[in-house]
Amino acid sequence: MRGNVYSMIMSFLLAGCLCACSHSAAVTANSSAQVFNQSATPVAYQLADNYFIKNTVTGLVPRHISSSVEFARYFGMAATMGKNGKPTPIDFAAHDVIVYDAGIVQKQLEVTPLTLNYAQDKLILDVSICSGARQSYQMHPFVILIVPKNLPDKVEFKLLQP
Repeated sequence: MRGNVYSMIMSFLLAGCLCACSHSAAVTANSSAQVFNQSATPVAYQLADNYFIKNTVTGLVPRHISSSVEFARYFGMAATMGKNGKPTPIDFAAHDVIVYDAGIVQKQLEVTPLTLNYAQDKLILDVSICSGARQSYQMHPFVILIVPKNLPDKVEFKLLQP
């Protein structure tokens, strides 16, 4: 019990410390992404919240998932208390998901999606990675984007670090 409370407190502190880092990274990364992707078409997306990668997953999660069965292989629901505590609903009849999986790490790591564009028959996701101090436990950072169905399966990530 005491270890769980400690982990929760450390998670809240980590989130607070990294918020400033992600904001400054977003401003810098957006500027460079707009110059690079002038011929790209922006793709609307919604972030999916309150999911976790199952501990049975040993490798990286696929970048593009188009069915609830495949999604359930990798993710579980992580409902929390409060107004926005339920997992974001995903209707796989109308939507797919794009996943950036940073893998299992033993340091503070914040992953923030910046832009998602369609160009040259692929999706290009600009992601800000803000790395922090080494920690005594492992975490599996990721981000899930809900996108319209029938987009290309090929997804490319452009990692931007502040």
